Amino acid sequence: MTDNRDFPDIQERLLKLEEAFADQNAYQFKKTMAELRRAAKMRANAAALSREELLDCRKESERTRKQCVDLQAKLKTVVDRFEGSLTAFEKFRKAIRVVEMMRAHEDLPTILDRIQDLFGLRAVSLLLDAAEFGPFDPPGARLVPLAAMREALAGLSPEAARGRPCMCPVSAVPDPAFFFGPDFVAGRKVLLLGSCFISPLRDKFGAQRLIGVLSFFDPNPDRYTSEKGSEFASHFADILGYTIVDITDRKKAERLREDVERMTRHDLKSPLTAVLTLPQLLRRDGNLTERQTDMLGLMQHAGYRMLNMINQSLDLYRMERGVYELTPDKVDMLSIVDNIAGELHGMLEASRLTLDVLVRGAPRAPGDAFVVRGEEMLLYTMLSNLVKNALEASPEGARVTVSMAEGETTLDVAIANAGAVPARIRDCFFEKYATAGKKDGTGLGTYGARLIAETHGARIAMATSEAAGTTVTVSFPRPRPAQRQAAPDGQADASFSLPGTAAGRA
Repeated sequence: MTDNRDFPDIQERLLKLEEAFADQNAYQFKKTMAELRRAAKMRANAAALSREELLDCRKESERTRKQCVDLQAKLKTVVDRFEGSLTAFEKFRKAIRVVEMMRAHEDLPTILDRIQDLFGLRAVSLLLDAAEFGPFDPPGARLVPLAAMREALAGLSPEAARGRPCMCPVSAVPDPAFFFGPDFVAGRKVLLLGSCFISPLRDKFGAQRLIGVLSFFDPNPDRYTSEKGSEFASHFADILGYTIVDITDRKKAERLREDVERMTRHDLKSPLTAVLTLPQLLRRDGNLTERQTDMLGLMQHAGYRMLNMINQSLDLYRMERGVYELTPDKVDMLSIVDNIAGELHGMLEASRLTLDVLVRGAPRAPGDAFVVRGEEMLLYTMLSNLVKNALEASPEGARVTVSMAEGETTLDVAIANAGAVPARIRDCFFEKYATAGKKDGTGLGTYGARLIAETHGARIAMATSEAAGTTVTVSFPRPRPAQRQAAPDGQADASFSLPGTAAGRA
């Protein structure tokens, strides 16, 4: 814009004009008038130029304002998308954690319900290959033939046929009932206005192999569209499929192992027949010394124990499945400890170990008894495993103590030794295959002890430290005393009381 100082002084020109008029100087008057006209014209031009520049500034300011508004709208869109993506990521991260909690096919209904609640979906559906998963009949999933799944995916879209997820309106799905179940469409015509996410599930060990289909439905038609990304949902579908495959493979391995174990048990019984019958035949022939007769008795006893152990392995399998039917009876645990001590006599002498037995806080005395309710062979197996483990973990020349005590509601059997359990297996001491420090250890002894204890309604616990050693305690529920009834003709009443109690000593 032109500065006013560039123009001649108009007031000064006006004074000159007045002087020229007063002096009647025509030449000076005309000259001053011409100068005034030029100055006025320059002023007018400058004002017009200023107005034009001001208009341009206003237009530029308006354009800048509109650009700012557009940038704010775009920034808000970007922030909303970022926050939406972050929220979706958090939800899928939580969903993946939920899936990682699945340990068996039986967890599927709970997992699918939690996913539906977490994502706020109206429906979640899982299809699995009938040929692959039919033997396991996983709840919460619909089993369909693989060919039918391939045909439905091919009709959905070429991308779905190639194993890629599909995001589209439900109205674009040729057969919604196939993916979401026959009850989905019935009476829900309004729901067909929504959108869906349909993802094929692949085998983690073979990307080209289809194992199932995961489907989400939301009433919002804009939630799942082809323009939106599906990376989070696709990754989640992969995690779910991989988890299902892992669980199925583990179950297949367990079934194979169980089949092998059953065949092994069956095959072991055949040679045992000779071990059990040979001592009887030799006794019939006679001409045996007393020592030989004792040795044959030990051989036959060991054979019967082995047969019982083979049969008990099947019992442990039933305990794992929770279908074992316990037949409890009164069992004296001190008698079981005597048999175990005799069986482990060689180990005690070889390592110069001592096995002490305490009954109700005092060393065992003749005539003592400690009775619990259970099955004698199972309790023998449990206590034998625990005592043997304690002896093997004890340093040479140490003592192992078996303590039996009565609590207010429990009958406690505790096995203590001076050794400490290695730190890496303390948290999984009673789990299957947990072992450390034993060359031929299988980790099944303490696992079997836990199964037997739980089958008897008992609690089993382990406490260990470098200073105090290790103590494994089995707490049996104490039988409730039966109501006493008047005994006719002076006979003793038939109520059950534990030996060592007041009633048992009377």
